[in-house]
Amino acid sequence: MSASLVLIKGATIVSMDPSIGIIKDGDVLIADNRIQEVGKNIAAPDAEIISGTNAIVSPGFVDTHRHVWQTQLRTVATDWSLFDYFVQMRSIYSGFYTPHDAYLGNHVGALEALNAGITTIVDHCHILNSPDHSDEAVRGLKESGARGVFCYGLFENPPHWTDQLNLADGWRHKDAHRIRKDRLSSDTDLLVFGFAPTEVTATDFATVCDEVALARELGAHRISCHVSMGQYDAGTEIVRQLGDANLMRDDLLFVHGSTLTDTELKYMADTGAAISVTPETELQMAMGHPVAIRSQAAGVRTSLGIDIVSNYSGDMQTQMRLLLQAQRGVENERLSGPPRAIRLKAHEILKMATMGGAEALGWDSKIGSITPGKQADLVLTRCDAINVVPMIDPIGTLVLNANPSNIDAVFVAGQQVKKDGALVGVDWPGLAEQMRRSSARIVAGFNTIDKKAIEDMAAGRMQVR
Repeated sequence: MSASLVLIKGATIVSMDPSIGIIKDGDVLIADNRIQEVGKNIAAPDAEIISGTNAIVSPGFVDTHRHVWQTQLRTVATDWSLFDYFVQMRSIYSGFYTPHDAYLGNHVGALEALNAGITTIVDHCHILNSPDHSDEAVRGLKESGARGVFCYGLFENPPHWTDQLNLADGWRHKDAHRIRKDRLSSDTDLLVFGFAPTEVTATDFATVCDEVALARELGAHRISCHVSMGQYDAGTEIVRQLGDANLMRDDLLFVHGSTLTDTELKYMADTGAAISVTPETELQMAMGHPVAIRSQAAGVRTSLGIDIVSNYSGDMQTQMRLLLQAQRGVENERLSGPPRAIRLKAHEILKMATMGGAEALGWDSKIGSITPGKQADLVLTRCDAINVVPMIDPIGTLVLNANPSNIDAVFVAGQQVKKDGALVGVDWPGLAEQMRRSSARIVAGFNTIDKKAIEDMAAGRMQVR
């Protein structure tokens, strides 16, 4: 439900706004879609009251990189390398997705994000097997109520799902124009248009330039590109090439980036281009140690993403925790003796997951902190459960203790999408059954494919041992 006035009263406010800081026993007044007031003892007699006793109010998390469509393939990638991912997910599983599967994956994936307090998602969507898939993927996101950027993906999947497909070469370019014009024409709606080129590190540079030009012709809010992926980095230095060609802009959102050079990071910092770091896939799939702390030190707009739920959970708490402790471990190993204090603080990682994401998307004047005048994208974390009692340090609670089960309420632009610990207006048993049926059919299709020829092709292309 949406009320014209909602007052969250008596909470610990973790604002992520340096001028406001942390307020204990504080109030947040929401008026329509905006934060109207933050402070103590706010008087709003006509407001709906939500108790903040033993609870933390924080900004919604901003997930700047997720392939949302993979939701119904949860756990298939548990022990995968990036080579496995290319062979099995990108070359087989994806080919069995029907338009309705694309809808389900995107819809339930976005609901999963909202349930975990992620109010903004960048969907790098490379499941667009037909124009109908494009429509359904967009519909899935829109109907969830999440804020986000739908990045139209040019990657071509094999058409296992049908033998009736009859589309002209290059149809995705025309379809991207259609989606922009007919489905995502507004730049101020909750969901806006973005773009995802084919694969910039595996494509000739002339094609990369053409696809970036197409994205800008379409007015894409962000252009999402996988780059510099650790052991899989072929040394193309695509960010340097874009910089040398004077194509770097603040609309570029690079992903992963563990092997970015200092020159490339400087290009990014100087032009406002951003990085989305996805700690769990990077550590699992030999894509290198997460670049987040190094990129932040270089002045790059640094944010966090979930990437895929086909091998792990879709919440930001896990990514913050993993990044923080992995980086602390590396820094501790570099010391010549035992440290007196830990340098990296939890607050820095929480900032990446909130304001960092907002800055990466150019939306830092709109979301990312609890600041009067900003959109009311808020999360209320209850601190009554056994894993969060007592709540002494609210930053520590959010980064190192809490999980989605502790999140009681979520607001997106003032609209309450989670209330009393449950998603609002969602028939989860019905959706769960649809997901099981969709998953079973896709997996059954996967099992009909002989992987050897695909593995042989991929091994040469990716130069794996």
